[in-house]
Amino acid sequence: MNLSGEKVILRTIEEQDQELLLNLIRDQETIRITGGYPHPASYGHQMDWFGSLSDSTRSVRRIIADKESVQKGLGVIVLASPDLKSTTAEIFIKLLKDARGKGYGQDAVNVLVSYGFRELGIHYIRSSILESNLASRRLFEKCGFTLAEDGKGEAGKYGGDRNVWYYGIKADLYEK
Repeated sequence: MNLSGEKVILRTIEEQDQELLLNLIRDQETIRITGGYPHPASYGHQMDWFGSLSDSTRSVRRIIADKESVQKGLGVIVLASPDLKSTTAEIFIKLLKDARGKGYGQDAVNVLVSYGFRELGIHYIRSSILESNLASRRLFEKCGFTLAEDGKGEAGKYGGDRNVWYYGIKADLYEK
């Protein structure tokens, strides 16, 4: 099922999106601002991951595409819940460099947050953002998220210590 916003369509991940996904996890700037991926990714690894995908009430994974060119992916967005009974979820987003700063991310986050609250019965959504990733922090603030806590000096998953800030939004405070 596709989800539609003002600027974007959040569509199901298809085999044609493998190059986009590989580019996102191999891009050095994306790695720097998001924490990256723990291992070098091969096409075979990516295909194994793709084959394991299935949407459930636990997670929704979508390609972010411009409404004017739905087949061309701009990034990926994920809403993941820890278990079937949980009313909380975490949201992740990665955009290609050329798609950043054009409103695609904000529209994508708003669409998926709204879907999570209205259709999945989630009550709280959070996002873990590196302290140094000012663009993502501003993006989530524009979408109504507030700083819930900062995790000063948390061990980075991909080497070194990194400060992680946790942003969150409650369903009863969501106005979109």
